[in-house]
Amino acid sequence: MYSPMGSAPADRPAPIVNPPPPSAPTDLPAPISVAAPPAPATYAPAAVLVGAHEDAAIAETVPLPATAPKSRHLLGLATDLGLPDGVNLGLVVRPASWIRLHAAGGTNTASVGFRGGATAIPHWFSYFGPSITLEAGYCRMGEVNGVLRTFFQVPPWMKDYAQEAGYAYYNAHLGLEFGRGNVTGFIHAGGSYVDGTVRMPNPVCVQTTGTPCSGVSPDQPQLILGQDAKVRVYTISAKAGLIVYFGGL
Repeated sequence: MYSPMGSAPADRPAPIVNPPPPSAPTDLPAPISVAAPPAPATYAPAAVLVGAHEDAAIAETVPLPATAPKSRHLLGLATDLGLPDGVNLGLVVRPASWIRLHAAGGTNTASVGFRGGATAIPHWFSYFGPSITLEAGYCRMGEVNGVLRTFFQVPPWMKDYAQEAGYAYYNAHLGLEFGRGNVTGFIHAGGSYVDGTVRMPNPVCVQTTGTPCSGVSPDQPQLILGQDAKVRVYTISAKAGLIVYFGGL
């Protein structure tokens, strides 16, 4: 039976269309290796930044000093008063924090003299501390006055014979140092060995009768020592002074 308009019958199967056969594989060219470009420069600050953070962390764990270390004073002027030294003014040199060298000149109220020595102080001295001082000095021959007679404890009967005196002395003192910065005070005390010479250049009237001598005259006995007398004394001594530093490193 034929459909109208000449169409194929409805139960006719659809034509089968086969796919085209696959073509032969085409050989592709080998891949070209390309070196990886260097890391961009923008990554460098990241490494620096990490290092900066590490430094900051270290700085937080290690405390920094509150102030910069102070300079060590090297030179200074010193003045002191005591016996047997007298009054002295001198120069101080401090080559190290634990030692002080000094040289001075002055007077014992009867004559001029000079002195030199060294003082050892602890390295931790800040405001207050102990010290040890060794010194040697010399006072020239001068007229014996009340100060020297008191210090050497001259008996009353020797006053007329001890008219001039000069002496060398050696001090060994323990002391206390106090102060801060460029000003230091000290008090030293200990013992001294004094090696002195006593002279009697003027004649002394010797009483042979009960009448006192009113003066030297040819009809009165006179006594003049033929040589100088030596005096050696171990005695207690002390002094106090002040140092002002003006040089530093």
